[in-house]
Amino acid sequence: MSISTEEMKEVERAAEGLGLSSTMMMENAGRAVAQVVLERFSRGTSVGVVCGMGNNGGDGLAAARHLRLLGYDDVSLFIIGERRQLKTQNVRLMLSLYEKLAPVIWLPAPEIDLGRFSVILDSIFGTGMRGYVKEPHRSVIEAINRSSAYIIAVDVPSGVNSDDGTAADPSVVADLTVTFHRAKNGLLKNRLNVGILRVEEIGIPL
Repeated sequence: MSISTEEMKEVERAAEGLGLSSTMMMENAGRAVAQVVLERFSRGTSVGVVCGMGNNGGDGLAAARHLRLLGYDDVSLFIIGERRQLKTQNVRLMLSLYEKLAPVIWLPAPEIDLGRFSVILDSIFGTGMRGYVKEPHRSVIEAINRSSAYIIAVDVPSGVNSDDGTAADPSVVADLTVTFHRAKNGLLKNRLNVGILRVEEIGIPL
């Protein structure tokens, strides 16, 4: 059974009411993505993780940390924007935890080659993405799509509407999408951008 964006927000609020914090859900999401990578790729694989400012970016930050803890030494973490623009306390916490292990690269930055990675995690925009994709996000999404990497979208491919499946120009074209709790309605309507769809649990008992 699939779920709308608003229904998912209601489920998350209900889970918090039961004592499952949004921080724990983000942590579980990141761990789930890292486990999917571990299933498919050796620890010697080069992984680029590209994050936005919101909670989807926080999921990517958590995934990058778990990959390093799982023994992936060649992980590079990119964040589009500036530290002061991070949108929630959870995202700031995930950044702080990752920085205990390794530095991050803030985009836009000169001479960034996403083409060197075997795997790229797309964690730029999540279920809240609607409408036109502006710079510098446009250029980063285009660079992801130009790469020969295996692209894994975190929750929703960036640029895809999670309710109706419409894709902005540009939108990430993923090989695999790892979504959480239930498939979002739009993911079932746009297999071109979604690729293989995996639904992973993040501890929500509803």
